[in-house]
Amino acid sequence: MLVCCANLVCCCASGFCLASCVQGPAPQPAAAVEQQQQQQDGKETKKKDKKDKKAAGLTLGKGCAVVRAHLEKAAAGAAGTLQVIDGGLAAADAVLGGGAGLDAVAGAIAAHEAPAVKLLEDLRVVVEANQARRKPKVAKGARDFLPDQMAIREAAFGTITSVFKRHGAVAIDTPVFELRETLMGKYGEDSKLIYDLADQGGELLSLRYDLTVPFARYVAVNAIGNIKRYHIGKVYRRDQPQLNRGRFREFFQCDFDIAGSYAAMVPDAEVLSVLVEILRDLQLGKFTVKLNHRRLLDAMLAIAGVPPQKFRPICSAIDKLDKEPWEVVRAEMVEEKGLPGDVADTIGQFVMLRGEPRQLLAVLTASEHPLAQHPDSAAALAELSSLFDYLDALGALGPISFDLSLARGLDYYTGVIYEAVLEGGNVGSIAAGGRYDKLVGMFSGKDVPAVGVSIGIERVFAIMEGQARERAAASGTAIRATETQVLVASIGNGMQVKRMEVAAKLWAAGIKAEFGFKPNPKMGDQLGYALEQGIPFMVLFGETELQQGQVKVKDMAAKTEETVALDGLVAELQRLIAAQVAS
Repeated sequence: MLVCCANLVCCCASGFCLASCVQGPAPQPAAAVEQQQQQQDGKETKKKDKKDKKAAGLTLGKGCAVVRAHLEKAAAGAAGTLQVIDGGLAAADAVLGGGAGLDAVAGAIAAHEAPAVKLLEDLRVVVEANQARRKPKVAKGARDFLPDQMAIREAAFGTITSVFKRHGAVAIDTPVFELRETLMGKYGEDSKLIYDLADQGGELLSLRYDLTVPFARYVAVNAIGNIKRYHIGKVYRRDQPQLNRGRFREFFQCDFDIAGSYAAMVPDAEVLSVLVEILRDLQLGKFTVKLNHRRLLDAMLAIAGVPPQKFRPICSAIDKLDKEPWEVVRAEMVEEKGLPGDVADTIGQFVMLRGEPRQLLAVLTASEHPLAQHPDSAAALAELSSLFDYLDALGALGPISFDLSLARGLDYYTGVIYEAVLEGGNVGSIAAGGRYDKLVGMFSGKDVPAVGVSIGIERVFAIMEGQARERAAASGTAIRATETQVLVASIGNGMQVKRMEVAAKLWAAGIKAEFGFKPNPKMGDQLGYALEQGIPFMVLFGETELQQGQVKVKDMAAKTEETVALDGLVAELQRLIAAQVAS
């Protein structure tokens, strides 16, 4: 198979042969044949190296076709010109492995093939032009944010942070990478999605998978007994990206956690209340918070007859019910996990139960129900009864759905678990969390009870961006990328310093303003910029206005204009801005 490489050498199945790329297979000396045979014999041991060479060879993309065409054209009618001699074969193969490029390849054949050297020099021009045309791209699963997208994201962060602060949370931060041993064994089957870093002087490091495990490590390292914290930061997962559903390999999470010993279920209720408040304030649409209890899941599996060693694998299968029908999940349990069919059917009867919290709780606590008779699930049901009362008191019970099919896949959950989804949406879970009483103890040997929630901001952002673009299209406006309130504009030449002075005066008063960088801008351009950017007010002046100590203030929405004394400009703009905000 022929592959054109980055150094413009052709790798054939038989080794390196520039001649065969141009005019078909060339006669080969005995030494070359013997060397090719040796290479074939060692094929298996060099498999990785060959894969690396092939990967390097593909870096030119479509440019390889250009090179191939150039070679064929240049060699037309020049039979025998590019035959490679014995020494050239070995030297060129070594060059290919070392990546020394065109210069070294040319040197390997220079003494015998001057036309080939000239051809390689011609190809250098082709390659450089081709590389110059190649556009850089973002890595798979990552993204750039344009200014209008950043404005939407910052608005989302602001809304979420305001709720966190409203509940008295403090902000913390942790490194984006952790010791690999810190993350291992905390995520169950999802551990395979952790990004491992290259060896860093003896420390094995990984990028953080979430913000919860680093928080538990933070609590243990700093010997914290109780804390109510929030943290907004990037996490990394080697997942298959689904950009249309807001799934990336690098993304932000917004976490709120309460750690410490408190009255049972009171912190859980506040965390859920925070989640409900955030989703209401973001105005994403109607949502549901699915809720379950880890000990209910374990009791359910025990009653069904699942061996304890299979609890976690079966929970991972159950967790797919939000994406797959029961028939598919059942088949996985039976065919892949090895459960008897009747055991899977019993599980199916449990996981179909969902509904209004207190109504389903009444069904499960009835004396004849098997979950009411199991000691672990009976204690869990009692906790849920208290939780529902607290949520009702906080005004957060309405969106809650008690759902026995919810089985969060992370190994560290020990109590209540929950997940928020938008009704009728196609972005999956937008928030999730639960209680993890044993996680801190994995690092310090001393358990610190904790409960928290994580907001998937990328999915939230995707929804908010779609809503913003719909509103902009309906109103015929653009999404604002800035918060500029006033554009300072001028008429006539030589006004740049005056515009800067007025802008500085507005900045000192806390008014968001721009003045433009062109020394003598046209008024039409300044008006167009204000309209394009959605700036609500303009301050206009020329030499005449300044001599009179006056400026004009233009309301872009009302299309009105008033003359204001320069000394009273700040007060008038503050009045207009306040009126706009109030409306």
